[in-house]
Order: sequence, then structure tokens, then C-alpha cells
Amino acid sequence: MDEGGVRAILFGLHDTLIPGGAKAERAAMARGMGAELGIDPPAFAAVTAETLDERTRGLLASVHHTVRYLSRRLGANPSESQVEAAIRRRLDFALSLHAATWALPALRALRTRGFGLGLVSDSCCATTEVWPDSPLSEYFGAVSFSCQTGVRKPDAGAYLVAAAALEVPTTECVYVGDGGDGELHGAEALGMRAVRFLPDDPARRPEVVPDVAAEWNGPTIGDLNELVAMVGVPTPRDGSESRTFVSGNVVPWGSKRTSR
Repeated sequence: MDEGGVRAILFGLHDTLIPGGAKAERAAMARGMGAELGIDPPAFAAVTAETLDERTRGLLASVHHTVRYLSRRLGANPSESQVEAAIRRRLDFALSLHAATWALPALRALRTRGFGLGLVSDSCCATTEVWPDSPLSEYFGAVSFSCQTGVRKPDAGAYLVAAAALEVPTTECVYVGDGGDGELHGAEALGMRAVRFLPDDPARRPEVVPDVAAEWNGPTIGDLNELVAMVGVPTPRDGSESRTFVSGNVVPWGSKRTSR
């Protein structure tokens, strides 16, 4: 990678910084929530899976709202204590994924060198509710959660929120992710340099690895610490960046789509 001109690193979250959670684990968690609510567990797990896009785009305002909404879809009206027990089960699961992070040494090294760090994540509101308690949160100067922005990768807005908050042009950002949902190409379309993360450790790989190998010709790393050597040290600001306004947010110059 040409390491010139890099001042910020943006990361995906699941299967890049933390485990995504195996499908069986997520289904078991949802069935457990159903049991807490007094609802048929398989039915609750099914409706949870069916509403993934709604939840990820932020159409449900909070975990509490989500549990109530899913319960109503199944014709149930659980008590508040039942709802709270189901919420706790959901948030404990989310926190367990954050606790299993492998990314702290690399994030610490990058921040020490002076890079701005941003998170661009397709996540539901459970992730945002546990984020303050995540061991990752202290390292990031900007976060873009789809459930808050309403935009999922690879749409440009998902990345622009984080780059704008860091006040760094997208042309001076590196994006790191597992490659799912076209996220690497979405980053490149904004002028970012993109790096695929495919863990060397099989235990850290998702059950289904995104099939980007055939079309991805960019760099791939198996350990996030490799990134530290790739990007070197950040390029100092020259104070000359111009800016433009996109959807009411100040976005540094270079954030519009460019071809690579």
C-alpha cells in the first residue's frame, strides 16, 4: 500500500474488530429472549431474523421498542419485567462479543501514532446501547452506526459520517473490513484505500466468509497488527482542506465519489 497521505483509519465492526456471533449463537439468544417473554421461542427467533434490515436501518428506536414491537407482531403483550429480562439477555450477548475483541493492541498502536480512528458499522440498536461499555469505545473519535444514520454500507453516507466527524478527507482515509456487502468497494468509490481483513486464526473467522476473493485485488491482512506497519505514521495537516456540505454535515473535500 502507498502509505502517503493517510491520516485516518476507518473500521468495520463485526468480524473485523469483534466476532460477528455464530448463526446458531444468535438464534439461541433470540430463542432465549422469546422464553423470557413467554413467547414461542422459535417464532420469536424467526421474527428477529426477518426484521434484520429494519433493525439495522434504525426503524426501531431502541432495544425496548424492538422487543415490544416484535412481541406485538406475534400477538403477545409481555409484562415490563419480562421485557426487561429479554433486554438484558440481548445486551449481555452484545457485550460478550465486544469482550472477545482481538483489536486493542492494533488500535492502541494506531492511536499512539496519531491516526484518527473511526467506526463504520451496520448495527442494530443493541450495539449502540452497549457501546459506552465496550472496551473499543475509548479508541474511536467517530462512529457511524447504521441504526442511527439510517444508511447501510456500501452507501456513501455510512462512511461520510465518520470521515466528517474526524475532519479528514476520504482520500486520506484507509478503510478496513471483512468485505461483506460490498463495503470495500464502497470505500474505494469515495477515494479511500481499502484493506480486507481475513483472520489468520480460524477461530476468528466467520462461519460464512464474504466471497470477495475473486473480485478483490487490493491488500488483505490476517492480523490487524499488520495494518500498523502498512500505514506508517499520519501525514501532518497542512490546514488547506476545503470543505463542502452534505446533508447538513460538514464533510472534508474529497468525499464525493471518485473512480479508482
